[in-house]
Amino acid sequence: MIRPSRIKEFGHELGIDVIKITTAEPFTEEAAKILEQKNEGLYLRSEHWYKRNIDKICDVQTKLPGAKAIIAACQCYLTDEVTDHTEPGKPHGLIARYTWRNHYLDLRKRLRKLGHFIKKESGASFRVFSNGPVAEKPIAVRSGIGFYGKHSIIINRTYGSWIVLGEIVTNVELEPDSRALGDCGDCQKCIDACPTGALIRPYILDRRRCIQALTNWYGVIPDDIARVWGNRLYGCSICQDVCPLNEKVKSQKPRTDLGYVGPSLPLLEILNIDEAEYRRRYSNNQITSSWIKFPAIQRNALICLGHIQDTTTLPFLKKFIPHNDAILAETAEWAIARLKNGS
Repeated sequence: MIRPSRIKEFGHELGIDVIKITTAEPFTEEAAKILEQKNEGLYLRSEHWYKRNIDKICDVQTKLPGAKAIIAACQCYLTDEVTDHTEPGKPHGLIARYTWRNHYLDLRKRLRKLGHFIKKESGASFRVFSNGPVAEKPIAVRSGIGFYGKHSIIINRTYGSWIVLGEIVTNVELEPDSRALGDCGDCQKCIDACPTGALIRPYILDRRRCIQALTNWYGVIPDDIARVWGNRLYGCSICQDVCPLNEKVKSQKPRTDLGYVGPSLPLLEILNIDEAEYRRRYSNNQITSSWIKFPAIQRNALICLGHIQDTTTLPFLKKFIPHNDAILAETAEWAIARLKNGS
């Protein structure tokens, strides 16, 4: 029988920041909470998560029958790099920090090596996940990786919420770690800072108003949200930027270049290339995942130009007015009006 301490030791040798262990019991209470929020209408109906069976997501037995343990892991992605590559005359749109690189893929590769080590030592079967389709946040809490912040993101005591999560589900029995304890106390800086009011109450996110979620969704962005969108091409991390528990986290040098896109991308190039070129140029990254529609990225770019207020971009915006995609055409009109009005 392989010892949990040996699993953690080898995992750290592989460069995994934190490794914890929990049981493979279903997350029935968590499934009920997710279903309650889904029924409240707090999810975007087009999201791939919305369409999935919540009971299956919250029960790892559906991924590996006979599972007895979950080895939970997290990887810090806070790096000491510049946060915007904008140059004069070359406006850029910001990329959320978590997807400057494909940290999910990097963590999966490390966990797969750990899984093969466990199999070699114990003969156990295993499956590896990162970024779904399992209940990663509930797993992180029950295993001791971290606790829920009021922004609904997991906070680790050492790395704050600057983490991606990953798991190994296995049929070997392992002694579990204790559940993570902690909370945000009276602090609600994330709730106060959310530009769209998407954090409707502590721990509850209305994804219909969350810029992070809406950068994936395709449709016309409501004016009140578009007005506070800023130059975000993909994702949003304001709730993490203001978190006091994130201030103490030490940035580090990048540990992988898998799927590298960087902190920002040139907006005019995004509007000039086609989908095939976009997916080729930025392959192996979250921003070219199969569920992300390229027109949604171009719509985001148009909103960004409306905020950047560079009149030299007007010709690019006007090209989208006669576009056969009504969403892009309407967004371009919005951006032009904002640019001409100066706000």
